[in-house]
Amino acid sequence: MYPVLLEVGNFFISSLWVLAGLGFLLWGVALIKLTEGKNMKMAFLVNTFFKMLIWGAVGGRVLYSLVNISDVIADPKAMIPLRLISIWDHGFNFWGIVAGIFIYTYYAAKQEEENVQRWFDILTMAFLTAIPFGHMGALLEGINYGNETNLPWGITFNSYTVPFTIPIHPTQVYALIYTLIILITIGILALRKQFKQDGDLTLIVAITYSSCRFIEEFFRGDEAITFLKLNLAHWVSLAVLLFAGISLFIRYNKHVILKYLPKKS
Repeated sequence: MYPVLLEVGNFFISSLWVLAGLGFLLWGVALIKLTEGKNMKMAFLVNTFFKMLIWGAVGGRVLYSLVNISDVIADPKAMIPLRLISIWDHGFNFWGIVAGIFIYTYYAAKQEEENVQRWFDILTMAFLTAIPFGHMGALLEGINYGNETNLPWGITFNSYTVPFTIPIHPTQVYALIYTLIILITIGILALRKQFKQDGDLTLIVAITYSSCRFIEEFFRGDEAITFLKLNLAHWVSLAVLLFAGISLFIRYNKHVILKYLPKKS
């Protein structure tokens, strides 16, 4: 598509990073607004914000390196610390970024005796507002592309990153559509105060987004490590789906579970 928005000599502006920057900016604004709206401590957000980013970057880089371990091994220079933390080569995994930020937020909130579940809801809603920009950037960059299709909405890329010269599934558009649907639906439910407990929003988003991502992966055409005919993104999505689904079930069925547990003598 249009991986470069502007190019002057050896200087160029990447479409992906422009949109990622806009998404990051919106994520930060959403965090502030949601923190105020939930009557949470702004000081906690200010004190932890940059550490969240560091943990997110580390998590995203580590998981990306694990997924692309063959490339890392083939290029010994990739193990140089500076290369491991570089951001200019687009080497980050989305799930790793999310995991890093949530893990640090959990730790920091516990240390400060903050409401962990409520902070998770704030982070989740902020992520939902920012993710669409990532999908648009992926479309322009020519990454996260689909496999071949005969459907009328198939698209073609004139990019060295896409090995297909025939129409392929616009998986970036699929992801953009389902993310916007989840965002709008969750936003309406939140405004109507339909979530009974702190943390419900996070669990429901985890279930819906990971389910959609699991299905999306069947239409993806980019190379990935597979195990039992499923790639890593499939397994991560499935793990998130099961964990969130079981957590939500236990949350609202404790009385049923306790009924069948052996009683203490």
